[in-house]
Amino acid sequence: MNLKRKKINILGVPIDTFDKITSIRYIRQKLDSNQPIFITTVNVEFLYRALNDEAVLSMLKKTSLNLADGIGVIWAAKYLSLKLPKDKFTRPIVAFLKLIGSLLAIIFYPKYLRSEIPEKISGSDFIWDLSRLAAEKDLKIFLLGGGPTVPEQAALRLQTEIYNLKVAGTFEGSPKPEEEKKISETVAKNNTDILFVAYGVPAEELWLERNLKKTKAKIGIGVGGTFDFLAGRTKRAPKFFQAIGLEWLWRLILEPKRFKRQMALPRFIKRVFIHKLREIKY
Repeated sequence: MNLKRKKINILGVPIDTFDKITSIRYIRQKLDSNQPIFITTVNVEFLYRALNDEAVLSMLKKTSLNLADGIGVIWAAKYLSLKLPKDKFTRPIVAFLKLIGSLLAIIFYPKYLRSEIPEKISGSDFIWDLSRLAAEKDLKIFLLGGGPTVPEQAALRLQTEIYNLKVAGTFEGSPKPEEEKKISETVAKNNTDILFVAYGVPAEELWLERNLKKTKAKIGIGVGGTFDFLAGRTKRAPKFFQAIGLEWLWRLILEPKRFKRQMALPRFIKRVFIHKLREIKY
């Protein structure tokens, strides 16, 4: 079956509504084309950045897949789909009540939120799916970014867990423009098929936008702090936190310095609420 992208518009940012299995099927289908597949995993912090940075927003409009990485994005898709009365007096009240109800559903009834986007897909999880695909299709992966020895350790972990996985290479590097030519040539010379980039959001995605074609890789995806998880440098949240979409809260508990970054969440909720109220012009 020929799959077509199913996107939902969240404040001008296109987010794909595929679950993980369908995403992999779509990628398999696209592998036969001559165009590189550029994948992003978008959480609230990333999405909010796009609302305030034209370069990031423009990049997200040109990717192959923008997967929802977090309950905040899934919540926004659901809330924006809810119907509100047209009456200008009752509309704000109903909108606010539905806002509170949908936010409470994050904890108490997460299944309710998944009618628009069925599943959270993080880079930390999707790297395994793409690596298994690589092993199956005899493709080579390349790990770019991370601290000293981190990409090597992450690659070793993937190879240990996935039989017949081939690693084209690893390199730390940086997203600095003056290093792009050397890095792109290195990735290309190693006959890379799938490129994982860990420079942090949105530097890694902007790097891929500029350089993915130059690397000649078939697939490129930014994976944030995934190499640190794989290398054992950072501990992932317990399965319970991952399941309910509150992995960000676990990381905030472990790293209080992330508090300033997490302020994007209440600001994002406010933007979504205001947008919802303004959907109908009087």
